Amino acid sequence: MADRVDVNDWQLLAQFSQIFRSVSDVFTDQVDISRGQAMVLCVVAKENGLTQSEIAERLSVQGATVTNMLQRLEEAGLVVRRRDEEDNRLVRVYLTETGRDKEISINTQFGDMQELLFKGISREERALLLRWLGQIIENITEKS
Repeated sequence: MADRVDVNDWQLLAQFSQIFRSVSDVFTDQVDISRGQAMVLCVVAKENGLTQSEIAERLSVQGATVTNMLQRLEEAGLVVRRRDEEDNRLVRVYLTETGRDKEISINTQFGDMQELLFKGISREERALLLRWLGQIIENITEKS
């Protein structure tokens, strides 16, 4: 018989999720962008020229969600969407210079947030936590 999960486990994870989202919003508000748009911008900065579906896959969100965020990012002059030269069916997303500047500001804010989050946690403990979180994400996405 499998070990029974303590109800407090899911409550702690839910509480962490809520607090993390709230703190993330505070930090992204500092650079005048939503958390979701910041995540899209950072993914594009890391891999310029992704398609909308590739961005959605990397963020584990629906394509329609990415489409809406990209529209706002494009209106703000942070990204441009262009048809792929080799395959006209594909639309690729590229960071603009303004988008690059915004992404640098976002990473500065998230760096500050990481310092807050990992205060008092050793490098080894942090690495272990991140490995566990990665495993939890993998477990969840396997079931979906």
